[in-house]
Amino acid sequence: MRTVPKEIKELLISVSLELDKPYELVEDIYFHEFQYTAEQMKKGEKNNAPTFENILLKHFGSFISNERHIVKLKQITDEKNRVKREKDTIVNG
Repeated sequence: MRTVPKEIKELLISVSLELDKPYELVEDIYFHEFQYTAEQMKKGEKNNAPTFENILLKHFGSFISNERHIVKLKQITDEKNRVKREKDTIVNG
């Protein structure tokens, strides 16, 4: 069972009643696009932008793999790891 925020649950109940469909069906439909997006993102290789699919969710937005953004995130992560290693070296002597 999913944990659904109160506001979302109220909206889904309203849609369920309006369409005379089971709540579970409405909830499954609502969460499907998020599950699909997560599945597609998991298929990509870390730090390799061309391996990620661009995803368009109608009325919601796009998830686009931007190589410059991925390179920048990698640089930030590498720098954080470098600083952490230096701190560990100083502490552990």
